[in-house]
Amino acid sequence: MGERIGRGNTADIYSLGSKQVLKVFRELKLLDLERNISTAIEELAVGAPIFYGSVETDGLTGLAYERILGLSMLEILMAKPEKAAEYGRQLAQLHTKIHSVKATGRLESIKSRLAYMISGIRHVGFEPLREVIESRLSELPGGDHLCHGDFHPGNVLISQRGPVVIDWMTAVCGPAQADIARTIIILRHAVLPAELPEVAIQTFVQLRTILLQTYEDTYLELSGYSREEIAKWELPLMAARLGESVPEEEQRTLLDIIQRQLN
Repeated sequence: MGERIGRGNTADIYSLGSKQVLKVFRELKLLDLERNISTAIEELAVGAPIFYGSVETDGLTGLAYERILGLSMLEILMAKPEKAAEYGRQLAQLHTKIHSVKATGRLESIKSRLAYMISGIRHVGFEPLREVIESRLSELPGGDHLCHGDFHPGNVLISQRGPVVIDWMTAVCGPAQADIARTIIILRHAVLPAELPEVAIQTFVQLRTILLQTYEDTYLELSGYSREEIAKWELPLMAARLGESVPEEEQRTLLDIIQRQLN
């Protein structure tokens, strides 16, 4: 095992030889969860990094994946914001391709995942809203499309073989409209880490509007879906995001939008 090359909310990424990476989780239950999901994604053959299974090395147990060399779409955008429209269209094309895959019986349903997440939220001010949001979620339709669950420019690597979508831990089965709504919420409301340079944060603020608009317009054109179909999923998705490790500023924004929609 080599040096650590990445760090996320739930795991650290280490180099493993020259052609693989090892994802080491801080909680063992998350390793088991991702192993099952990665096995399903490998079988669905969607162009994700190759999954090699569990590996024990240097006293650590992790999951080994193909190493994809390249910068993320987000990293490139921060240096070249003029690519926002181009990458917005590319995001929509990639997402459409993912949603063309049927995943019935292979992955948890998105409605089940959202219901579980919403039931566990302990955010101040959310309790009076929980019951009506759970009711709204129960009325939404199911679906059989493969949904990435966290599709955004930070999870798309631009490699020599083209764009590669990574980090499939949140993959579920459900309506494509729900997965689109999740991406729209991230592109519209995500707050970058405060430790980033101010110039980087301002650059992102400037490019996000173009990126979001181009992504949304292109996806709607390719799919034939309406904005109304997608918007129906935003309330439960914003609620579930309150339970994630997102900055307080973003949590306040989402809670305010939820309260205004319900009032």
